[in-house]
Amino acid sequence: MTSLPLSAASIVAARLKGMKPEEMIRVSLVGALCAGNHVVHAKPGILHDWRWVRDLDVCLYVEPSTDWATTLKEIALQRPAFMSLWDVRGEWGAKVYLIPTKDDIEQCRPVVKWEYELDFLPWLDFENAVFLEANT
Repeated sequence: MTSLPLSAASIVAARLKGMKPEEMIRVSLVGALCAGNHVVHAKPGILHDWRWVRDLDVCLYVEPSTDWATTLKEIALQRPAFMSLWDVRGEWGAKVYLIPTKDDIEQCRPVVKWEYELDFLPWLDFENAVFLEANT
């Protein structure tokens, strides 16, 4: 059984009451982050329950040395409204898309059997600067 990431319980409790945070949820794989939006802490390589992120704006904070791909895909599979990635060392971000694999399409697999993969659209320099300024 998978567990909730640290600090997610209050968001889950609010979601169960029909409430939804309006601001972006920051998921950290890098430890403490500056004060601001809700921050949830996850550990790379640990399976967490991400069902609560559906239709929320989520940003995964990573470092180059962090094994973040599995966590990012787990979150993306739950269909957040907006999914992004932020490299805290390189100070760059990207929009994350969950797309069907080439085999999913070419082999005409039923949608329920699609495996999906992640695709990234790097942010422009000004978007990185705005995000950095707003989140420090």
